Amino acid sequence: MPNFARLISLTVGRKKPWPCLGKGCQPLVLLTKERNMSQSLEAYVNTRGVDMSSLVDEGITTLQEVLNPAVLGRQVSTLPGCASWGTVHEASFRPLKWHKGKRCTLEVSFRTDNGPCQLIAKVYAKDRTDVHQTMDKMWRGQFHQSAQFSIPRPLAYVPSLRLHFEEKLAGKNAKEIFLTGDEKEQMEAAERSAHWLAHFHQWAPRTGEFSSPKAGLARMERWALRFCELGGALSENAQLLFKRLRATFLEVGPAEICAGHGSFSPDHVFLVGDRVLTIDWDGFDAGDPARDVARFAVTMQRLAVGRMGSITALDSPAHAFLDAYIKTRGSAILPRLPYYRAATCLKLAKYGAFHHRVSRWEEKVGAMLLEGLRVLEN
Repeated sequence: MPNFARLISLTVGRKKPWPCLGKGCQPLVLLTKERNMSQSLEAYVNTRGVDMSSLVDEGITTLQEVLNPAVLGRQVSTLPGCASWGTVHEASFRPLKWHKGKRCTLEVSFRTDNGPCQLIAKVYAKDRTDVHQTMDKMWRGQFHQSAQFSIPRPLAYVPSLRLHFEEKLAGKNAKEIFLTGDEKEQMEAAERSAHWLAHFHQWAPRTGEFSSPKAGLARMERWALRFCELGGALSENAQLLFKRLRATFLEVGPAEICAGHGSFSPDHVFLVGDRVLTIDWDGFDAGDPARDVARFAVTMQRLAVGRMGSITALDSPAHAFLDAYIKTRGSAILPRLPYYRAATCLKLAKYGAFHHRVSRWEEKVGAMLLEGLRVLEN
């Protein structure tokens, strides 16, 4: 069992500063044994005139407890494989993704007698035992450590902390390859992502709640109405897109019900040697497989317009992705695919307009809405 009696340090930092900390923020190293980390953070932040409340998520009530190395150490000592670590000399945290009021994902690194060790810790606002159970069932089935198509190994879930631990993956994700790889690498990443998804739809257990298309249409109506707050072309196009989605919905026929990932996209797919692994199972469900196919294709377009200057910049690997999926599982999804692509355009436009505004957000949101209209016109 690892020995956490020695000095433990906490590093709170990321490749670019949290928005609340400003451009001058440097990674924070706090040396501690047992003292409360929120107090240490407050002392650091207050010296720089930053409101401590911006680092506290009242919706995730166990987050500060998880950031206490003494608490984390007690939990990590029981994880599978940790007995081989020996003495742990240091623990560091790096926030990866924070959905305020819902969940926070951390990369946790340890310096041990046997070298550096890493894992992923995810803290939830509500109990998500279901996420861990679903991953565990997949891991024990077709998506295990030696499988070509897999997921990160789920290590443990701590109900009292609403804390999930899983394996930290090495390797590039498909998003990185689409942005920095050459044409051959991009095409390979697209095809391997499609093969993973086809395998998932064929073999994954359908443990999630059924995603009703009718309920999905009702959500889209609420999203479109919210665009009225913005006015102008964004509002007009959102209303028009929903009107066409509602008309198309009546033409969407029945579909097979498969396990669904919920947010299958390039930044969730990792290529590790000959293996393909997919992360982020918070939105798992069951429903039409065309949804996951559409989500991946549209997020490639969003990536292209946001980072490459043109919504068509990744069209070739996007076509390769769709072709590879169809060759593996058949063309049954094609009649329903335009509807789900347009629906995904509206969903991502809503997210960019109201939840995660970035530079040139109006342009990017507008491009998503126009793409949704174009898909349904064709």
